[in-house]
Amino acid sequence: MAWLTKLYRENINGIIITLIFHILVFVVLIFSNFRIKREYKEAGIIIDIIPEQVQQDEIKKELNEKKSDEIISNSYKTNIGSNLSATQKNDAFEEAFDNDIEQAQRLVKDVSHQLNRDIPTVDDLKMPEAKEASPDEKKDKVYTGESNIEYFLENRYHIKLPIPVYLAEGGGKVKVDIWVDRKGNVIKAEPEIKPGLSAQILSYAKTAAIRTKFNEDENAKPLQSGYITYNFIPQR
Repeated sequence: MAWLTKLYRENINGIIITLIFHILVFVVLIFSNFRIKREYKEAGIIIDIIPEQVQQDEIKKELNEKKSDEIISNSYKTNIGSNLSATQKNDAFEEAFDNDIEQAQRLVKDVSHQLNRDIPTVDDLKMPEAKEASPDEKKDKVYTGESNIEYFLENRYHIKLPIPVYLAEGGGKVKVDIWVDRKGNVIKAEPEIKPGLSAQILSYAKTAAIRTKFNEDENAKPLQSGYITYNFIPQR
């Protein structure tokens, strides 16, 4: 034991240095190990967090894209709806306008027919007559002459043509629609009523038209339509 004690005393400084060195090494190793574990844990945490953050970002991106698509889709639908609504309104307006025009035309026609029925003929009215037309001259042509009368009845000519245009006080041009049978008789006459035409010249024109007679035509329609126009000359 003595030699050990002597050896210890002679080398105590070296032993202490060696112990201190080993202690330092041990401390360094322990600290290094702790740091490595800490870095590993932090790295593990970072690895766990990054995918979650990326996933959240992707989810937000998808939601934003979906929201944008919905906005665009809704806007498109709104535009389509607006266009359809505008088109439907235009169609409805045009249809209503056409209906109003049709009703107005029908009303005018009904009033005209009613007024025509109210225009009387003058039974005792005496009027001169134009000479009988020549078949070769007047067939299938508009008749005009110095008598201020014009008429058209396809493939027919007048046999009897009363002239009322110098009998009325007022003046004006009256067109009378006529319907003639195969015997040449005027079955129906309707003066076209226009502003400025007096009741007298309308009545005289209707009377003259009813008294007009055309040539017979067995090949004609049962009621053939035509017209006679009377240009009344004002009498002063």
